[in-house]
Amino acid sequence: MIRAVAAGLLILAAMGAAAEDIAFVTAQSANEVAIVELDSGTVRVVVPVPDAPAPVAYDAARGRAAVIAAETGELTLLDTGGAVLGQVGLGEGAFGLAFAPDGDLFAVDWYGARLRRLDPSGQREIWSAPTGKAPAGVALSDDGRIVAVADRDDDRVSGFDAATGQALWKAGTGSHPYAVVFHDRRFWTTDVQSRSVTVLDAATGARVGSVATGDHPYGLAFAAGRGFVTDQYAGTVTVFDPVSLETLGSIGIGDYPEGIAALSDGRRIAVASWDSDELSIIDGETLSIERVIDVPSGPRSFGLFVGPDR
Repeated sequence: MIRAVAAGLLILAAMGAAAEDIAFVTAQSANEVAIVELDSGTVRVVVPVPDAPAPVAYDAARGRAAVIAAETGELTLLDTGGAVLGQVGLGEGAFGLAFAPDGDLFAVDWYGARLRRLDPSGQREIWSAPTGKAPAGVALSDDGRIVAVADRDDDRVSGFDAATGQALWKAGTGSHPYAVVFHDRRFWTTDVQSRSVTVLDAATGARVGSVATGDHPYGLAFAAGRGFVTDQYAGTVTVFDPVSLETLGSIGIGDYPEGIAALSDGRRIAVASWDSDELSIIDGETLSIERVIDVPSGPRSFGLFVGPDR
């Protein structure tokens, strides 16, 4: 019996290790969310989500995603099969999303200039903290202790204690920071109007440096030892060295690329192109486009929208 159980556990572990990545693609123009199987390029299911779904966060450990309708601020929770697990009205202005390690949800309020920590259902507020003007992207450090928000209209990033909401630091960036991502003990933010990425020490907020990008950088991700930035107006993905902060070149992609996220293999990235209605998979080592997947109209996918299918 012990051997049988052990064998079963090994099989389950192998299945988990081989789990295919999926993407929750928020299609704002179509008012839909497409769940895409990235290895096969198959759209598993398309879920109607009204009122312009755009921000998204995927909690792979629990097999659920959170989506915000940009026009109303309604939060929709979905499982990996597309079933609706719950819906909560967070109010007009709810935008950037990120999951905490314990399943709690961080959500910014664009109009109210605040960051909220909510319970896993999204119905109970644990704390709320003031941010700068027009907060957009939100991200957590790998240990879940620091949460950072891009305060777009104040040209800064604000860092908070994730457990209590206490303000830790404020750091200046380029013009109109939008997305923010944690990587290698640093927060990285796209400065839309400065054509740059600002690099900040996660613990102190100290400015480390910046990276030159293409026109209107929107989202960023890291894979294969490189950084990748979607350049909305240029129709490219900027590639840079995250150690030297040197720009290495760019990759032509679909029209108006926006959402970008790394796959769990650490090698590939997924890019949603709003005007092309495409989801592209890029090999981060060869810098070539591996696959292009047709998705519903107006894919945005602002947030961490990719991860293993649990």
